Amino acid sequence: MSQPSKVKATWIWDLDEMEGSIEDNIEFAEEQEVNLIYLHISIKGLDRERVKAFIEEASAHNIQVYALGGDPNWALDKHQDSLSTFISLVRNYNQDVPNEAGFKGIHMDIEPYLLPEWDAARDEVIAQWMGNVTFLRQEVEKTGQDLQLSGDFPFWVNDLQVPGESESLSSWMLSQLDSMTIMAYRDYTEGRNGIKHIASPLIEQAANQDKSVVIAVNVIKTDEGSYTTFYDSAPGQMEQELNGLNQSFSGHPGYAGIAVHDYSYWKLYRNKE
Repeated sequence: MSQPSKVKATWIWDLDEMEGSIEDNIEFAEEQEVNLIYLHISIKGLDRERVKAFIEEASAHNIQVYALGGDPNWALDKHQDSLSTFISLVRNYNQDVPNEAGFKGIHMDIEPYLLPEWDAARDEVIAQWMGNVTFLRQEVEKTGQDLQLSGDFPFWVNDLQVPGESESLSSWMLSQLDSMTIMAYRDYTEGRNGIKHIASPLIEQAANQDKSVVIAVNVIKTDEGSYTTFYDSAPGQMEQELNGLNQSFSGHPGYAGIAVHDYSYWKLYRNKE
């Protein structure tokens, strides 16, 4: 099972807190031409019937759903058991439901640069992160369920090196994953430091490895600078910028599509129009 040829993705972090019915939420996703949803699953367990109903509704509208897991600690060796628990949860769920209700992939949001260890022992954290991604790859393959494996990365992952090697960390990650989603959080496409500028090195790198990346933008309210989110932008501006992005990379083999973080804020943003 491969991801859609031209991705338009979004994240759902809490299915239980979403307003409206499952049908209404899928209808909004379809209106935005979404064809891939990263749905967060807690290692504490999932509401099987609710998740099943959601994925079945999404499948009926040609929307794939990946199981989303997120924890900076998952970059560290000592939390490998937690990673294994997550994969087992997805595997067991998929075994118990029809194909149209199953997850089609695993999507990881690990972000170890949020850990205190990142500044103190960066190379060691990167080495453990790499080890856990290798472990993830193996665990996903063991499921025998043809699951895609993808993950979120900051645009500057290309500036990080594999410890002791000349290879960039982004190149190594591309070799291990089926897809990377790059958090190119800017509210403008063109110009220096715009989405196109900061994403281009990774688009080129992906193409050179016969891979592709999804470019993500943010619509959440944040204190990281207004230029990093479309939250306060005029209605329709995000769509205009993303159309420009699609045109800029049209036909490029390293470009898989776009993602909007996240669904709940995207819905609020569109309701301003």
